[in-house]
Amino acid sequence: MKRCTTLLLFFFLSGWLYAQDDVIRVLFYNTENLFDTIDAPGVSDQDYTPNGKLHHTAERYGLKLKHLAKVLDSSFNGDSPGLLGLCEVENHTVLEDLRATYGIPHHLAIVHFDSPDRRGIDNALMYDTLQFGLLHSGLRHIKLGGKSHPTRGILWAVLHENRTGDPFFVLVNHWPSRYGGQEASNEKRLIASRACIALIDSFSLEFPESSVILMGDLNDHPDDESVRLLGKCEDPKRDPCLVNAHERYLELDSGSYAYKGEWGVLDQILVNQRLLDLNGWSADPRRGDFVWYDWMMYENKRYHRLYPNRFYGSSAFYGGFSDHLPARLELHLR
Repeated sequence: MKRCTTLLLFFFLSGWLYAQDDVIRVLFYNTENLFDTIDAPGVSDQDYTPNGKLHHTAERYGLKLKHLAKVLDSSFNGDSPGLLGLCEVENHTVLEDLRATYGIPHHLAIVHFDSPDRRGIDNALMYDTLQFGLLHSGLRHIKLGGKSHPTRGILWAVLHENRTGDPFFVLVNHWPSRYGGQEASNEKRLIASRACIALIDSFSLEFPESSVILMGDLNDHPDDESVRLLGKCEDPKRDPCLVNAHERYLELDSGSYAYKGEWGVLDQILVNQRLLDLNGWSADPRRGDFVWYDWMMYENKRYHRLYPNRFYGSSAFYGGFSDHLPARLELHLR
């Protein structure tokens, strides 16, 4: 009985100390097609089955989970993220499997909604239940119009930060791709950007003193029109005025994704002006970076450089991690 009481006290104090953490660790990761092995009706996931083009077996699925979990385990030196945005996940089951494969202690809950994407890939959010409580969540559909295929919606969540009581509005994105060329597909990402702005406007009316975090694979760079719209701040009372924590990578020979030897900054985290204040939770946008370890990379023989080592490429099995690097940012309590 005494031993049991001691253990209960230990776990209580551990949880209390963890809840008093003065850091919120924010991570976004494009998982590169995290599919299970089951052929789901109504979506084009046949390639990710044992008899499909990729021969996606249970063994390979397990390896994919193990590799993604290794990246997540290593992203904050053994600490779990407080907010983890994910994209290219097939369903709630793969999220549960990924969470179960996580190697370090965590208290992560899942927010997920099925998207209308024809391949069946979704966005998701995991949040630390010791740091946050979930108030509301939903999926904002993006109507591209014309003959465009349905795309991923914007997953959003209103969270209550447990230590300060501050409301947080989090948006997880995976904007339409550049298929057909950047210029030809530009309007689709502009539509997605405007949908994010409309969501932020609506939320800010209800919670004017809230913190906003927008994260995702935007399929555009920080200096492209769609992303610059998020930073527009001519009228602070009406404009989104978001600050991009990964914009500085435009001047560096690095990024989150490489195409034909050229680095791109597609994965980004943006925050509103409230999170730039030195009173309460605060972010330094100059400290946003990408998770990079040599074991996540492969050496490209043509360019003699290291690039993200993907799991599949076309119909080839490489057995890597993802073709994207995770975007990372920390918030500190001032």
